[in-house]
Amino acid sequence: MFGQNNTIAAFSNLVGGVWVFEGRQLAGHEGRTEYHFESGLDGEIVKLKLYSTDPKTLEFGLRNEGIRAWNAADSLVHFYEFDKYGNISTGIVTSNKNDIHYDYEYQGTMLRDSWEYIDTDTYMLTVGIWDSVEWRVKLYQAKFVREK
Repeated sequence: MFGQNNTIAAFSNLVGGVWVFEGRQLAGHEGRTEYHFESGLDGEIVKLKLYSTDPKTLEFGLRNEGIRAWNAADSLVHFYEFDKYGNISTGIVTSNKNDIHYDYEYQGTMLRDSWEYIDTDTYMLTVGIWDSVEWRVKLYQAKFVREK
């Protein structure tokens, strides 16, 4: 399903699933977040749609779309995320075993999002400041479960 010359295969467990968290959201309000992962370009990229409860209107809907893609020029997986407010986030994706890490700059701060594998149907998402050894600050944690 995924190209053999890249590390995009780390997403294989996430692809095809809808990953859901209900509870206190990153902005502090109660709501729901869903990540939809699918394969694209004959398994060479991963496409994402993120649905969430808007912190201002509390309406649930599509917030972000993005891709994760192997870049042969630097032998890294890059991600590109586009939100409905006109913002674009980009960064590098790394993985170790079943854990997936996104490192990127957001509003002048280097952040990391880590999808830590718990089991086939569960990941812990942590967002925070990573100092390359440990978390300096954890801004958000949520357990995402595959919707069945």
